[in-house]
Amino acid sequence: MAKLQGLDRGLRALEIISLSAEGLTLAELASRLEIDRAIAYRIVETLEDHALVTRGPHKRVRLGAGAVALAGRFHPQLVQAAEPVLRELADAVGAAAFLTVAHGDKECVPVLGAEPTRHQGPVRVGYRIGMSHPLSKGANGIAILALGAPDPDDSEEVVRAREAGYSITSGQLQHGATGIASGFEAPGLLGASVGVVAMGPLEKEDIAGQVREAAAKLAALSTA
Repeated sequence: MAKLQGLDRGLRALEIISLSAEGLTLAELASRLEIDRAIAYRIVETLEDHALVTRGPHKRVRLGAGAVALAGRFHPQLVQAAEPVLRELADAVGAAAFLTVAHGDKECVPVLGAEPTRHQGPVRVGYRIGMSHPLSKGANGIAILALGAPDPDDSEEVVRAREAGYSITSGQLQHGATGIASGFEAPGLLGASVGVVAMGPLEKEDIAGQVREAAAKLAALSTA
């Protein structure tokens, strides 16, 4: 079936705007969407009517309060339970911790993150909340795939993750970054995982145990 072009453009515009902390001008948005400025103007007006975007200083378009309200309705019980668990994990490991959920059967999306309170060094993990990536790449996605029943088409990484109870990858989503993750089941989701990501190597055995423990906590809290 053909896509609804207007809706598709509006959603793409919302995603592009969400990635710009400084906001975008109409001309910049039109250029990134590869559409006429007049069409970009109508898209922004429509999104603005629903409080999904707002125009601030110099008429730069940013996310609006409506987007925050929508985000707050995404599995609030799981997100609330995950916040202290991720903070504790990040501090214990000294690396950024993330909650990731499956998005369909091919992609996953990090929905919540926590940074360690102690200094990580000059290079930080470029792992953006809300940015989807293939399930087959990165520790968090592979950990989710490992939740499924064994399949002849499973990659070696998925097979190892299923046997070990955690996945570990290096350099798949960001050069030099290492991730360790463990998957868990949560009501209403196709699969979820908890993971840590750091620039450089991680102490696999110790950290894997902590990651698995965090996943077990969230599995229990999300069904409580």
